[in-house]
Amino acid sequence: MAGGGSNAQIVVADRGRDLSSTADRLAAWLGRKIEGAGAVEVQDLAYPVGAGTSNETILFQARWEKQGRVLTRSLVVRLHPGDYQIFLDPAFDRQFQLLDLVGRRGWVRVPKMLWRESDPTILGRAFFVMERVAGRVPVSFPVYNASGWLAEAAPCDRERAWLSAMAQLAAIHRIPADEVRFVHRTQFGATGFEDEFQYWMRMLEWVAPGPTPPIYAAARRWLIDNRPAAPPEGLSWGDARIGNMIFDNDFQVAAVIDWEQVSLAGGLQDLGWWLLFDDLHSLGKDVPRLEGLGTRQQTIDLWQELTGQRATDLRWYEAFAAFKLAVLSIRTAWLKGEPSVGKAFLACWLGDCLDPADLADVG
Repeated sequence: MAGGGSNAQIVVADRGRDLSSTADRLAAWLGRKIEGAGAVEVQDLAYPVGAGTSNETILFQARWEKQGRVLTRSLVVRLHPGDYQIFLDPAFDRQFQLLDLVGRRGWVRVPKMLWRESDPTILGRAFFVMERVAGRVPVSFPVYNASGWLAEAAPCDRERAWLSAMAQLAAIHRIPADEVRFVHRTQFGATGFEDEFQYWMRMLEWVAPGPTPPIYAAARRWLIDNRPAAPPEGLSWGDARIGNMIFDNDFQVAAVIDWEQVSLAGGLQDLGWWLLFDDLHSLGKDVPRLEGLGTRQQTIDLWQELTGQRATDLRWYEAFAAFKLAVLSIRTAWLKGEPSVGKAFLACWLGDCLDPADLADVG
């Protein structure tokens, strides 16, 4: 995996780890994992820039000798969030299992999963290692619509990137649900949709114990009162946005990353989240959407064409996406020791759904 363009300088998920000690520990561990490797040298440890908040992710190079040849491999270690847990259920083991299956079946372009380690004494927390995919990411910090390699690209190249991104998004939604049923959290609901909905209701209780803030309670009531009558089941990536894709030099998706929010709640969950972030990273940042990335209607039309599904109840799915992001803002603000912007966010993105009285507590 890679960082963004030349303007991306913000390391988002630095946990203050001693990278020198980490390199030594990783080297010893890899020496036991790579057959015939003997001594392994780990170099060039670095955090991704401009993206990644929920898991500590470290990029590195591994080097070893085998039968007189020097071999190198670009790898990524992704650690369990531990105390810096943004999600009620970080789905850590399910991520590895899902990506391993998806990659082996060739359903979607994902990094190759290599090893999983549950022993927390190695690096302080459980982790897994995957191959590093070369390429560029449309990062969020600074936002890709304002600067970076995508902003500097020609509109025709941006369109190629968008078309490739939409093809991978649709490929996720064509994966047979029965093949990935292990991602279903049955403790939250009997169906994929119910699981996802109740999980986020529980998330709100977890991040905001005590009396529910009025605007969150109002948004929850609206979602319950207007929930889709017959939501389709299917694999949902969860954090579906162009910023969670790695692109090669030909503006084609090389890998789809960051699957912490995976569920069986269906592709419309992803479409709603995708559209929300399209707006959030343009209108929400007071910058125009880049020409070539596809308008809202083009995105909806192409998704329907590629999946064979209908974008019904889309306002509900976008509202649910806004609710989920507002809930996450409470947790991330608490972890960073900052005030949450969730109330203002809900007022902005769900204000037309709520009674004006419900907005009274928004400062």
